[in-house]
Amino acid sequence: MAGERRVSAKAILAGVLVVAVLGVAGAGLWGWLAGWDDDDLLRVSGRIEGRITTLTAKSPGRVAEIFVDEGETVAAGADLARLDDETQRARVRAAAAEIEGLVARGRALDIEIETLDGQTRLRIAQARDGLLEAAARVEQARATCDQAARDEARYTELAKRKVVPEKRAEEARLALALAKEACKEAEAARDKVTKSLELARLDRRRLEARRAEREALDRDLVRAEAALAEQRTYLEEFDVRAPVAGTILTRTVELGERVVGGTPLFTLVDLGKLYVKVYVPEPRIGRIALGQPAEVQVDAYPDRDFRARISRIAQQAEFTPKNVETREERVKLVFAVEVALEENPGGLLKPGMPADATLRLAATPD
Repeated sequence: MAGERRVSAKAILAGVLVVAVLGVAGAGLWGWLAGWDDDDLLRVSGRIEGRITTLTAKSPGRVAEIFVDEGETVAAGADLARLDDETQRARVRAAAAEIEGLVARGRALDIEIETLDGQTRLRIAQARDGLLEAAARVEQARATCDQAARDEARYTELAKRKVVPEKRAEEARLALALAKEACKEAEAARDKVTKSLELARLDRRRLEARRAEREALDRDLVRAEAALAEQRTYLEEFDVRAPVAGTILTRTVELGERVVGGTPLFTLVDLGKLYVKVYVPEPRIGRIALGQPAEVQVDAYPDRDFRARISRIAQQAEFTPKNVETREERVKLVFAVEVALEENPGGLLKPGMPADATLRLAATPD
């Protein structure tokens, strides 16, 4: 009986110790789940996130080649896939043909402008020289006509006085008539040359119109070249390349599949720039600062701590997000904080992993 009592006492003592240990462990676990355990450390939970780059198709096309798959790590500029589309290539050829037509029209206009310019200069110069000559002839004809008029008047008077025969007066009158006719012809020739000069100057207006047409064609050529450059960018976008180094998270297309503009093709994340987004209770935010050290733990590697630093602190408080389980926790004010991982050896950590962050709080101001 005594032995039985001693065994029972030992069993009772062992049970008390087990309960005590479980109580301490439970208290520690409760402290973890509640978000903290002492005044210098704050433990909060979240998920690992990364800056996701989504690559989309710029224009419709068929997936001609795929070079990578999910989980592969690629360098910046690496080929991921190639699209193709004959319709788009036809657009490029049409735009190029339009430019060739405009260039040919421009060359023809240049020749026409050069020829018209030379002709206009020559015609104007010839018309000016002809006008000077015609004006001189008019002056000479007028002088001859004036002299003939004086001779006619004198011989007519002399004939009346019987000083000269009437025949001489008639000859003077005939000479005057011929002089007047010659004067009219000279003036008509001068007017004709004047019109030629005016027509030559109208050729200059035609030349100006051709030059304006050439300038308009140059503007059309600039627009056509811009359109061709834009169409060629669609062809260039057929070669899907990684804009940054990272790891392929998702591939949403298959070989031979047709896609439209805006269709997601790949998502890419840089595993070297991951972070954990957590929420810090408002009473503790005063002890959080940018650059403060932190440690991150994940269930997949329970014996490892990953170095991190606080990289972002929200400027405005919010209520705890709804994915927090208890209503009591959801009504508390918190600040969103991003804890940037300083290491990810071998790409062990992945976006979406649940993680716990241990923040080293600054000292409480006195």
